[in-house]
Amino acid sequence: MTLTQRWDQVFEKTTTKIKEQEWFNQVKNSYDQLAPEQQNFVKWGAWGGTILLFAYLWFSVLSGANSAKSDYYEKQDLLQTVNQASDELRRLKGQNAGLTQMAVPEWKSVFQGLVSSQGLSPESVEVIKETPGVAQNVIQEYLLEVQVKGIAPRVLSQLLFTIEHGTPPMKLKGMMLDTNPADGLLTAKLNVSGYVAKAEKTEKPSKK
Repeated sequence: MTLTQRWDQVFEKTTTKIKEQEWFNQVKNSYDQLAPEQQNFVKWGAWGGTILLFAYLWFSVLSGANSAKSDYYEKQDLLQTVNQASDELRRLKGQNAGLTQMAVPEWKSVFQGLVSSQGLSPESVEVIKETPGVAQNVIQEYLLEVQVKGIAPRVLSQLLFTIEHGTPPMKLKGMMLDTNPADGLLTAKLNVSGYVAKAEKTEKPSKK
C-alpha cells in the first residue's frame, strides 16, 4: 500500500468519525437552512480563516526554528570550549619543565586585560575569590572564582578560548550562566585554575 493510499484511508476514517458527531449534524442543519448567498459567505469565511490560521502556524514554526538554531550554535561554541578543558590540563602537565619562574600575578589585572581584549569594560569582571590550590612539582595552582557581567554568548566563547590559551596558563573547571531577560546578555561565574611556576629554593653554602 502506497503512502497516498494510506493517507486517503486515514482521511476517510477521520471524515466518517466527524460526520457521526452530534455537533456536526447540528452545524450541517443550520448551514442547510441558510440562503444560497449566506452559504457562499460562510464558505468564503471558512476558507479565509483556514488560510490565516495556516499562515500563522507556518510563521510560528519558522520563527521557533530560527531561534532554536541560533541557540544551538551558541551553546555548541560554549560546549566545545568547555570540552577542551581536559586536553588543556594534559598540556599544562606536559609543560611543567618548560615553565619559567615568575611572581604570583595580580589575577584581577590579568582578567581585566582579557575582557578588554574582547571589547568589554574592565569593570565588567571581578575576581570574587582567590585560594592557593595543589602544588605539583614546580607548579603552584591558584583556585579562582571569577564573575563576568553583561557578556554576549559568542563573546563569552571567545573569552574562554583566550583564558585557556593565554599567559599565565589557566584552565576552566566550571561555569554557571544567568541570562538577563531585558537584553539577553549573560552573567558568567567561572571557576578557573591558574598555574604559576614556584620559586626555586636556593641552598646556603655550608660554613667550614
